[in-house]
Amino acid sequence: MMNRFSLPKDEETDVDADALRKFASGAKEHRIKQGPPPWEQHDPTELPKHNVSVRLNDYHLEMLRYLAQLEDRSQQKILRDILLPAIEKKVKELSN
Repeated sequence: MMNRFSLPKDEETDVDADALRKFASGAKEHRIKQGPPPWEQHDPTELPKHNVSVRLNDYHLEMLRYLAQLEDRSQQKILRDILLPAIEKKVKELSN
């Protein structure tokens, strides 16, 4: 049985190398010409108003509880202090 998402093996598709290069360069240009990222319209110092679920197994949940107890801070503050810098770092990495 052939996968419905596969091309038949007996038919080969000719690819125009110049057209492929033009398409690929156009994809890069589109990324450059985009407007500012959507988060730039918001104030990074604004108080949080949204919740996001983070699924943890028992092992990591106990680690989070341990950190919260050790630092006498809420689990939410521990997560926020770790996640926000990591998110910002990842965005910078991927934007360059």
